[in-house]
Amino acid sequence: MPPTPALVRELAHDCGFELVRFGPADPGPHGQHFVDWLDQGRHGEMHYLADNRDRILDPASWRTGVRSAIALGVDYGGPRAELRGGGQVARYAAGRDYHRWLRDRVFALRQRLEREGVPHGTCNGGADAVPVLERALAVRAGIGFLAKSAMVISPTHGPYLQLAELLTGMDLPQDGPAPGTCGTCTACLDACPTGAIVAPHQVDARRCLSYTTIELRGFASPELREAQGDRFFGCDVCIEVCPFHARSPLLDVHGLDRPRDLQPHKVLSQWSLVEVLALDEAHYQREWVGTAMRRATRTGLRRNAAVVLGNVRDPATAPALASALGDEDPVVRGHAAWALGRVDRHHPALDRARTNETEPRVRAEIESALHGG
Repeated sequence: MPPTPALVRELAHDCGFELVRFGPADPGPHGQHFVDWLDQGRHGEMHYLADNRDRILDPASWRTGVRSAIALGVDYGGPRAELRGGGQVARYAAGRDYHRWLRDRVFALRQRLEREGVPHGTCNGGADAVPVLERALAVRAGIGFLAKSAMVISPTHGPYLQLAELLTGMDLPQDGPAPGTCGTCTACLDACPTGAIVAPHQVDARRCLSYTTIELRGFASPELREAQGDRFFGCDVCIEVCPFHARSPLLDVHGLDRPRDLQPHKVLSQWSLVEVLALDEAHYQREWVGTAMRRATRTGLRRNAAVVLGNVRDPATAPALASALGDEDPVVRGHAAWALGRVDRHHPALDRARTNETEPRVRAEIESALHGG
């Protein structure tokens, strides 16, 4: 006998999920929005989304016999996070890599369900790694409603949600939509630093700082760098301004008082922006283990550090930026030139770098910095 719906919920709560709802295994009408988004190119360089388009639209094409989705949510709300001395980090990335701890909880739930009679191999779970529209499944199951920022807002826990799911062959009773809407509120659209929320429920990832500081490889668009401000990794603005954000019970829970998986990763207290700018491969592989910030790659983290330093404009960072003009990585050199131009565009290191630089894109960044571009 398969477990009852009540037992499934109980087991999910035991595995660490605060929100547990049942819904369809397919994205429903959200699928067409996804297709339109891809067709407009708003996914940027996230080619894996386009490559998995058909699988995302129809999970039954790769999970035979799937009938229901167990939608799962964890509240990760908390105080602002930043590197030592400054450089904001999105709250979800402040603790242990969520890909790991969320996956562990999903797998634990799958094992518990199999011990309770669910046939082995008939559940497929994931956390940001399975080809499904997680937010669509969460909305259809009633974890929360779709916000104008395209985030999911729980009426009880707010918008700081890590989402996961189990696709299963069980016929579970669907919970239906969650109550609530954004109403007439446009706080997220008004506050987005880059205008990435182009309309209610529509986000152009190519302009979103959660994309440009994490997923984007290579050079950041010059027009978006200043808008990045002091954000080193990701962006929480659309969540911070949301009236529902205060519903997270973890907002004022700091440090070691937070749940184990959400406690701040050691790199936050041990590394500054200037030190990240000079981050070498050995330290990256040794000390930046177990953090979701690795998603940006070492090049991306160093690029981001340079951009933030250019926005902070602290003269004390000029020597570090000047030194980075000789870095082996052209992406780092180019963004260091941009940043140094904002800190001190008359710095002699820029003129020397112009003489020695052979990479056209970096030379263009140096020229622009020297001329106050």
